Amino acid sequence: MGYKYNKEDILNVGFDVFRRNGYHNVGINQILKEAGIPKGSFYNFFETKEDFAQQVIKQYGESNGCWMKDYFDDCSLSPIECLKSFYAMMIDLNEKDDYSGCCLVNNMSVEVGRQNNAIASEANTHFVGWLNILASVVAKGQDLKEITNEFTPLQLAEYLHAGFYGVLSRTKVTRNRVYMDIWFDMTFKFIKA
Repeated sequence: MGYKYNKEDILNVGFDVFRRNGYHNVGINQILKEAGIPKGSFYNFFETKEDFAQQVIKQYGESNGCWMKDYFDDCSLSPIECLKSFYAMMIDLNEKDDYSGCCLVNNMSVEVGRQNNAIASEANTHFVGWLNILASVVAKGQDLKEITNEFTPLQLAEYLHAGFYGVLSRTKVTRNRVYMDIWFDMTFKFIKA
């Protein structure tokens, strides 16, 4: 009896390969080699490289969304302090990773989002899901009068996370956290009530 390949394992390999190398620098043969699967098994699960990338983004986006929701549900600090601790942790994680990978959704959005509507749509779906999680924390902070009410919770969530994504891209070039720290200090001064 032949080995039955696990789709989730193949998607995990795809996450790692795309995060390290980008979309355009990865071919099917590299995915097959790193996943240790034959071409026929790959095509049992995925129609094309694009389909594979969409499914990798979907798995990553859903997993990251669950992780974010759990993080904020378990945070015992005030809403603004929960947001600060979340982004401080994200900055530290990126520094430990030597700014080499960053976020798969961010990387794919920047690299192929303008040219590939299917990948752009998948990435945006998960980004918006994450924004909704952040917006619920912002709304609690607004209710407690610790976060400005000049903008809606969703607008402030977009400001926070899109700004963080911008600084992620910046650190891939500079390879240090200075711009992350500047973003962090300025952002939390701007949103404070």
